[in-house]
Amino acid sequence: MNKTSLNKIVLLIGLMAILISACGSQPTPVVPADKVTIQLSWFHGVEYAGFYTAVEKGYYKEENIEIVLNPGGPEINPIDEVQNGKAQFGITSGDSLIIAKTNQQNFVSVATIFRKNPLTITSLKKDNIQRPEDLVGKTVGVYSLDLSNFFDLPFLALLNRTGLDRNSMNYALIEDFQGANEIKAGNMDAMSGMFATDQQVMAQDAGDELNFIYYNDYGYDVYINTIFVKEEFIQSNADLISRLIKATIKGYQYAIENPDEVAGFAVKYDPNLDLKYQQSVMKAQIPFISTGDAPIGSMDADVWETTQQILLDFDLIAAPIDLNTIYTNQFTSQ
Repeated sequence: MNKTSLNKIVLLIGLMAILISACGSQPTPVVPADKVTIQLSWFHGVEYAGFYTAVEKGYYKEENIEIVLNPGGPEINPIDEVQNGKAQFGITSGDSLIIAKTNQQNFVSVATIFRKNPLTITSLKKDNIQRPEDLVGKTVGVYSLDLSNFFDLPFLALLNRTGLDRNSMNYALIEDFQGANEIKAGNMDAMSGMFATDQQVMAQDAGDELNFIYYNDYGYDVYINTIFVKEEFIQSNADLISRLIKATIKGYQYAIENPDEVAGFAVKYDPNLDLKYQQSVMKAQIPFISTGDAPIGSMDADVWETTQQILLDFDLIAAPIDLNTIYTNQFTSQ
């Protein structure tokens, strides 16, 4: 073989090596991020800290998801927003999902924010109201004087479960929901349907010491903020749901461990929020998010059964539904 032929072979081998190398270093095709809208149940605040944290810490980005968080309010129904396709995920109460199911609207809860219901009957510690029986002869603040408002349902359920006569106490309309103002003004002895989270912080910031009668200690156990989707959405988007719930739960775990930091994330979404107040509320709600007896976000069958029974007891649904169609833990047990 002459020198010219040898040079040609060497050159050919070099070119082949370059081509093989170029083919091997081709960039991986970029998969477009899944774009998801979540309809919150209320205005921005640390109740949704897990979502904010998953955005700020890049947990959704790691799962290739882009998130839009729409604030709620009194005129926004998350069920309607998801039903109409304006959001893929929503946050609402468990009883609302059961009622929707009886109206032929098929939604499925895929996780819950609070595992423990934070609703209470609140009173000043000095008044020594510690049990439902202590309300007899007292004036209780309610949402409607005839107890017909849907938000009076927890109180009615408590009376039903304890056997107390609704006529054994007096009622006053709650008009000021800021802490214990109504009680301190002498308008009532206790307030029904208060949250042992933000409203507790309001009262404590005012220097008030409180007693709480938790509804779920007396048979009223309802998930107040479940994350839900359309039933058909699960069938075609199980992987997306799995990734989103994984990132969100990771966000809530971080929030529990870093409450002061994540309160600042909430303020980014609404600069009118008070940072110190949000920090206190975040700390107050930790025991309701992480109960220590089950994974964050997971749901218990007996809570759903209790919820349905309450709706049946008060004729809010005509017949029971198959609760296995209304919730799943498949995305929180990852």
